[in-house]
Amino acid sequence: MIRYRRSLIDGRAREVNRIQKVLEGANIKLSSVASDVLGKSGRAMIEAMIAGEENPEWLSELAQRRLKNKKADLKRALNGLMRNHQKLMLAAQLRHIDYLDEEIG
Repeated sequence: MIRYRRSLIDGRAREVNRIQKVLEGANIKLSSVASDVLGKSGRAMIEAMIAGEENPEWLSELAQRRLKNKKADLKRALNGLMRNHQKLMLAAQLRHIDYLDEEIG
């Protein structure tokens, strides 16, 4: 059980890295500003981008806690162009991470 749980945790880490790669492919450098791309703020921003929001000003308003102090950096980091296939990939990756989180728990 412990080895299986470890493999699930490793799989989750790989999936998070894939999300960062998709974001960087869209010229969105969220990982350069947020220490945890899938923290509360980062997840909200990614979900908004999947839903079609592209305005960096509006996306930066989703920042919470310590990330609120970095809104200017966030606006620059979120200024990119996400295409439909990238949105589909991100949605699938988030679903997979949710599944892995449930299994790890």
